[in-house]
Amino acid sequence: MKDYIRRSAKFIIYIALIFFLVLGLYPLLKSGKPLSASLGELIDNSRFITMFGILMVYGMFYPLITFVKLKRHLNGSFEQNRDKIERAFEKLDYIKTQDAPGKVAFRKKTPWARLVQWHEDEITIDTTDNPVIISGFRKRVVRVDKLIDVELASEE
Repeated sequence: MKDYIRRSAKFIIYIALIFFLVLGLYPLLKSGKPLSASLGELIDNSRFITMFGILMVYGMFYPLITFVKLKRHLNGSFEQNRDKIERAFEKLDYIKTQDAPGKVAFRKKTPWARLVQWHEDEITIDTTDNPVIISGFRKRVVRVDKLIDVELASEE
């Protein structure tokens, strides 16, 4: 629940920042209209309020849509396939940040990639059972899962 609230708040701040930059600063740069006048006109516009409200509601549901937990069946245990899984993460420029019993976490290597992803780049693997559970941002989890398939198939 804590992760859900944090991710939702980050996305809402991101949407508000984009709205502010595009709809507030653009008139200032284009026609020299003061920022307070542009924002005042936007707040008085009911279509803007409706659209902003819809985007805020979407921001509240965004983490439910984009963050997943994927079950990954392995041939054997996680420990038997650890090197292949770590190789798959290395190919995608991830580094291991946590290796505790039952949980392994990976993050992007470069600070720029982490910043662009709002520090929501962590992919965790729950290794307590087979199938292992890979959780994180949907697009990246699917990409890692496909690369793990390639690594497992190349061994056979």
